Amino acid sequence: MLVLAALAVVGVLALYVQRYGGERQPRALYDWQISAFEDLSGADQAVYNALYTSQEEIPYIYDVINRFNEPGELFRWPSLQDLQETLLPPFYHDRSWEQNGSLQWTLHEPLGKGEMQGSVMYLGTGGKLPGQGSFLLVIGHVHAGITNNNALVIWWNPKNEVSMPGSGFQDQLILQGWREVVPYSGDQEVKRLYGDEFEDADQESGEN
Repeated sequence: MLVLAALAVVGVLALYVQRYGGERQPRALYDWQISAFEDLSGADQAVYNALYTSQEEIPYIYDVINRFNEPGELFRWPSLQDLQETLLPPFYHDRSWEQNGSLQWTLHEPLGKGEMQGSVMYLGTGGKLPGQGSFLLVIGHVHAGITNNNALVIWWNPKNEVSMPGSGFQDQLILQGWREVVPYSGDQEVKRLYGDEFEDADQESGEN
C-alpha cells in the first residue's frame, strides 16, 4: 500500500509539472552562474537547500526584531545569535550542520549599521568536508515608506576559505570568483525528491 501511495504521489506531481509549465529544457546559464540541481552535490547541495528555504525567514525575523523600535533607534539585521535562537538552518548548530561541514557564518551589515537600505550579507565558509565550497546570501534591502523590499541572491564559491566581500555588488562578486546559484526548475525539484521514479511516471502519463 505504501508503494502504491508513493507512486500515486509521483504520478500527480508529474502531471502537475507537465500541465503547469515544468521546464523541459535546462535554463540557459551565464558563465558566472551555476545550477543548484546539476552543479552542486553532497554537502554543498544540502547547505544550499537549507539556505534557499531560510532566505525568506531572515527578512521576517528582521521585521520582528525592529517592530517596536523607538523613534530614532537604529534598525539591525538578525545576528548569528538571533538565527541560532530561532533554530534556523543552515545557521543553527545541530546534527545537520555538523554533517554538512560545520560552516562558520558571519554577518556583514550595510555601512552605517542600521541603515534602512543597502546590502546585508551572510557568509558561510571554512567547511570541514573535502571539496566543500563557501556560500554567500546577499539581501538587497530597500525601505520605502512602510514597505520593505528585499532582493535575495545566493552565491557559491569553490574555495573552502574566503573572506567577507566588501560589497554585494554583482560585478565585484563575479571578479572575486563567486557564482550565482540558480534554483531548481519545477521538474528538477520533483526529480530531486523522487529520483528516477519521476521520469518513469512522467513518461507513462505522457503515453496515456
